[in-house]
Amino acid sequence: MTAPRPAPRPAPILAAALCVLSLAAAPARAEQDFGTYGSFTDFTTWTLLGSASATTFAPGNGFVYSTLTLTDTGVGDQAGAGWAPEALSLDFNQAFSASFPFFIAEGSVVRGDGIVLVLAATPGLGNGGSDLGYNGLGASVAFAIDTFHFDGEPVSPSLQILQGGNVTPLAATETGLGDDIRDPALQWVATLSYAPSGLDDNAGTLTGTIWRPDLGSFSVSAGIDFAAEGLAGSPVHWGFTGGNGLADDGQYITSAMPVPEPGAWALLAAGLGAVGFVTRRRR
Repeated sequence: MTAPRPAPRPAPILAAALCVLSLAAAPARAEQDFGTYGSFTDFTTWTLLGSASATTFAPGNGFVYSTLTLTDTGVGDQAGAGWAPEALSLDFNQAFSASFPFFIAEGSVVRGDGIVLVLAATPGLGNGGSDLGYNGLGASVAFAIDTFHFDGEPVSPSLQILQGGNVTPLAATETGLGDDIRDPALQWVATLSYAPSGLDDNAGTLTGTIWRPDLGSFSVSAGIDFAAEGLAGSPVHWGFTGGNGLADDGQYITSAMPVPEPGAWALLAAGLGAVGFVTRRRR
């Protein structure tokens, strides 16, 4: 076991590029869309469980960054979870999507064990190790980026759709990426999208996708009945879980946004002042 190392921060240039791309090129988000990509997320406001931690910092390069650490690089036998402070009111007869940037920092031994985006009736932290911090969470559905496998399981790295706090996948896609999945030089962007059946039955198809410009795109899909899972008609909590078991990979979810230049702040202040003046005149 190696000595713990400080958690790496996302490369500022890359994080800035991802943020600018999302702000400049992404279409207007639908009311049901959520996630950490395309809008800034301060993870220090989240509920953190187990080994999870969060930091928000501005290194002086014109951007502010926030990082959710699920497992620390160089430390094994960890399981962590981070949950957004507000639940969602999702209509499962309408489409939605959630996107987030992530990266996995290589430890000193084998890959392990993965990151999971979870929609759950109750936030929590399941078992660690190959259970991904997800097993045992109860009423939930999840998109897993599984980076470790035992014999008889989908060969890692694989993408999986999970349900009911069970790590036996409803569907899985073997990516063939090998250790490329844990190269922190460039972040991945992951998306979970939902297409309803059109029958007003709170059922449809979930598709999980990961993408990197140099390695391409990989996806997995499965049918989900949200009513049968006990999620329809109730607030739904969303967050991330992760575990590394006997391995010591670090697993991170990131967010970034540009900090306005002083001139931009002056324009913003002037604009707010003008709005206040007009409001007073109308009164």
